[in-house]
Amino acid sequence: MQPKTPLDYTVLSFRVLLGVWFLSIGLDKLLRVGVVEFSRQVAEFRILLDPWNLPVAYVVVWLEVIAGLCLVTGWLNRGAVRLMIGLTLLFLFVNGQAMALGFEPDCGCFGKFFELGQTAKMWLLVVQLGSLVFLMLSDSFRKKRLFAGSRMRLST
Repeated sequence: MQPKTPLDYTVLSFRVLLGVWFLSIGLDKLLRVGVVEFSRQVAEFRILLDPWNLPVAYVVVWLEVIAGLCLVTGWLNRGAVRLMIGLTLLFLFVNGQAMALGFEPDCGCFGKFFELGQTAKMWLLVVQLGSLVFLMLSDSFRKKRLFAGSRMRLST
């Protein structure tokens, strides 16, 4: 679909920017940081038992890469946005739990792009979540979706 309104251009911009964001973070974890190091970062949260840290790290990294590719290319947008909302909520929960317990593990959420404190990472995750929710709700903002559906017909 070709963008026609300012909302369409805004949604397209958000979608491509978030896609590049997730793709770059996932590829950074995959290629530069390494999945084994990321699994050590996952283990620092002390949520999973030891044999599960590496498979979870692999799954999270590949989900980020695949969702980023889907958002950039425009293929399976809704599923990619919902998947990343779920992962972002999971990251927020895990980081919040770590903050509540009083330790600051390196979450690895953003690869090695940012050397931020735990609070700044939480705010960045909140902004990321807000952008994803905007993308998810943008379908209903359009007239086609907002007023679509079955129409009542009066009997004659």
